[in-house]
Amino acid sequence: MKIDLEFYKSLFSAFLESESAHITYKDLIESGVEVGIEDNLNEKFIFHMQLCIDNDLITNEKQECYNLESLGIGSNKSNRYIIDVSMRLSQKGHDFAATLNNKEVFDKLKSEFKDMPFKTIFDGGQKLLNHFLKKRMDVLLAE
Repeated sequence: MKIDLEFYKSLFSAFLESESAHITYKDLIESGVEVGIEDNLNEKFIFHMQLCIDNDLITNEKQECYNLESLGIGSNKSNRYIIDVSMRLSQKGHDFAATLNNKEVFDKLKSEFKDMPFKTIFDGGQKLLNHFLKKRMDVLLAE
């Protein structure tokens, strides 16, 4: 499965738009994230949550995140299920969300980085964001 930046943008928006420090799967579902239902979780959701874990983007309330179970996603022989735990974006998650929320950066990532590994997307996005912000800063300082 390929990384879907639109999916990440939707996922992170649920965290950013919340008035709470932590959100739950119920909050994700209510915000429109395609989580799936009961014992039939969306594979795209699982894939992107695993990448969040791999890259330290989301943690549980104890600031731990080492596998799906630490985020309340369990499995048995026939299906996966959710225990509604509290989660938060880590600082790295907030940095990635800021990258995706910048339209210029997001458009470049979607067009130029779409088949790249996550690290390249993350690092490239941060560099692009800094580049665009530097250009804006230069304009502000020239006034």
